Amino acid sequence: MNDWHDAEQRVEKARHLFEQRKWHEALAELQAATNINPYNAGWFFNIGLTLDELGRFDEAVAAYRQVLSIDPDDLQAMNHLGVDLCRLAQHTDAIRTFERIESIDPAFEASYCNRIITYTEIGDHDRAEEMFYLARLYKEQCPHCYYNIGCSLAARGLHDKAIYCWQKTLDLDDTHPEVHIRIAESLWAKGQLEQSRRHYLIGLRHNPGNTQTLLDLGDLLVEMGHLEEAGEKFRRAIELAPENPSGYYCHGKWLLQIRRDEEAIKNFHKALQLDPSFPGLHLHLARLYQHRNDITRMRKHLRSELLLRPADSEVLAGLAELLGESGDHRAAVACLKRLVEVEPANAVVWQNLSVAQFARGDYVAGVRSCQQALQCDPHSTTATYNLALAYEHLRDYEQGLKWCRQGLQYQPGDLSLQRLELRLRFLRLRSQIKQAFLSLFQFPWR
Repeated sequence: MNDWHDAEQRVEKARHLFEQRKWHEALAELQAATNINPYNAGWFFNIGLTLDELGRFDEAVAAYRQVLSIDPDDLQAMNHLGVDLCRLAQHTDAIRTFERIESIDPAFEASYCNRIITYTEIGDHDRAEEMFYLARLYKEQCPHCYYNIGCSLAARGLHDKAIYCWQKTLDLDDTHPEVHIRIAESLWAKGQLEQSRRHYLIGLRHNPGNTQTLLDLGDLLVEMGHLEEAGEKFRRAIELAPENPSGYYCHGKWLLQIRRDEEAIKNFHKALQLDPSFPGLHLHLARLYQHRNDITRMRKHLRSELLLRPADSEVLAGLAELLGESGDHRAAVACLKRLVEVEPANAVVWQNLSVAQFARGDYVAGVRSCQQALQCDPHSTTATYNLALAYEHLRDYEQGLKWCRQGLQYQPGDLSLQRLELRLRFLRLRSQIKQAFLSLFQFPWR
């Protein structure tokens, strides 16, 4: 009996610690209690809540599953489980969990509300809207629903509608977390920078320790030209989270803006110490060493960035450009091929790929890439010029002239195309004369 009483006391102590936001201490007390009595579903549920506050979502999932092993129909545990599965990008399992809630109690509104954001994460915005309207059948004024559908609308570029939904969230719950940050992001996307700045500042007043918001606001201030204020935000983010490489990365980029290259290098190296796989860091260092004409270090960092197999479009484009400038056209082609997989409708990327392929002497592949660029942008003078030039190298002067004429239809005054057409006419004529001369002196075999 003493052990059971001790367990109850530990849970009560954990409740007080939780209210004081002392998450680690509360978790220790709850775990000690469940070691004594491993059959109390409510205690495991509280462990899950505490782990959520600590951001340890994978462990929270295990705690909620433990609740369900004791009480399979605990809807609150299922709901929190689904939310954490979504946070961990296990979207299929999250949707199944919310569907199970619906099968037990169709009126449990959260099962629809949380599916809005889950479907948004996987890009199924039609289903996200369907969940929004289903949720409103059971709870007309839910701030979370408006917040979640706002995220779906913003992901589709419908920023005005998204902002309307987030303002509705604030009307229903002015303490809802992250709303002002979301509004700031959409206003930034719309080019309303000063209004975006104001909402970032409101968001920071609600949560002054949010380092990601500080970094985003810093980037916005750089775009607005408020460099000194931006630097203060980056330094504050580093003070709050010295173990976070993003702070040093953003501060390093800011230092580049104000031409303090040596300090920028130190910040980038510090970020690499904290996270050797941080995307884009090696690329920035490679650029810096290129400017210093330190080719050995430049190539070292280019190779290191390549080994990380970057997926970010901006990093891939910058990496391909620098590799091309350094003469490593094979690696540049590899980067650009990866980039066209990410942005298959981007004519400029296809053009850059064709140039890299031409630089390697692979004119056939370069021609195909130019044709892809023209499918994306039929009026691209650069692509038609490069295509005509490629056919000149392939000695197919008729095809070259065809593409020159097509380009001149859209840009009749383009001097480069005019000069190339004239050269191709001359080369075609010379080729025809040569062929005629050879045929004149050919003798039949006997």
